[in-house]
Amino acid sequence: MPHGTVSPQSPQQSSGPITLPFLSLPGASLKPEQAETFAEILGKFLPLHVWTWDLGPESETFFNQSGIVRLGDLTLLSTWGSSIDGLVEQKSQAQWILPYLAGTNSFKIDGKTYVFRDSSLYIPAHQLRIHLRCTLCSGVIFSFNPETLVPVAAAIAGPTFDSLSFLAVLDQPGILGRRSDESRQHLHDLLMQTLALIDRAMQALGDVNQMMRLDDLIKRLMVMLLVPELFQTGHAPSPYLPASGSFPGDLVDWVMAHLDQPISLTDLEQRSCYCRRSLQYTFKQHFGCGPMQWLRQQRLDKAMRLLQESRGQLGLSQVAQSCGYLSQSSFSRDFLKRFGQRPSKVRRQRPVI
Repeated sequence: MPHGTVSPQSPQQSSGPITLPFLSLPGASLKPEQAETFAEILGKFLPLHVWTWDLGPESETFFNQSGIVRLGDLTLLSTWGSSIDGLVEQKSQAQWILPYLAGTNSFKIDGKTYVFRDSSLYIPAHQLRIHLRCTLCSGVIFSFNPETLVPVAAAIAGPTFDSLSFLAVLDQPGILGRRSDESRQHLHDLLMQTLALIDRAMQALGDVNQMMRLDDLIKRLMVMLLVPELFQTGHAPSPYLPASGSFPGDLVDWVMAHLDQPISLTDLEQRSCYCRRSLQYTFKQHFGCGPMQWLRQQRLDKAMRLLQESRGQLGLSQVAQSCGYLSQSSFSRDFLKRFGQRPSKVRRQRPVI
């Protein structure tokens, strides 16, 4: 067996099911007992038509654990198990293959073969037949409409965004290297950390707080992996400023009126007409922190005002939801970190007359 691979016959000796997300979620995790059953799962939850799906020569018996999560308009399928040799046809959506453990993956797409271990693979939304062979079935498959990445890329890039160039990138398969590119390695790490966060939220609450807009975060990471030039630090911001010259006033007013609703970094970029770097730079100039940190501060400041002014008439869950928190535990944790006391203590305090 190649160095670094895991025997699917001995899952208890492997960190595979522990490392990968979504494999032990109640109601979302599956353990197909045959390769054919695994193929049925793929055809049901991903836009794929499975022609053949067999056990690869690296494994003697079939073993698999899979987990499926819907996040906004993204479908995330995590899978870990024995080697697979299959032929599938993609339908209407793009696929993103993110390997976890050290296996060799070979995908033959439109006559060209893509071999990768530590890198990820982007497959465009074409009706392509794909012959795949994985010595270890270990990773997360993202299924999504690639057109949803266009407004995200436009918001990150700002007025210099070249939509035709980006659409050309979305139209071609590509291996996105990790070890050979430090920025892509960092983005891959952030993507895996985001998946781990989603897994923890699902384990604890059975759902993901939509206020966190983790679907937007995943799309932003995908965009910057596809076009690394958009992920740059230490550079001067874009000289472009909105014609109105009203930023940050108008944006601040809009945010303050929508603190109870989901707000993503992409939303802020789109409404401000600033690119990613300019928005970060401007917020640090005006407020001393990044836009999302500032947003969290405004939500917590609003919570403090509500607790002090309501004189105990509002429940903690009402206050949390009014400030964009669907999880009371997350609200209490962030509140304690910002103010040094729990919201329940502030609620019990008598107003000073």
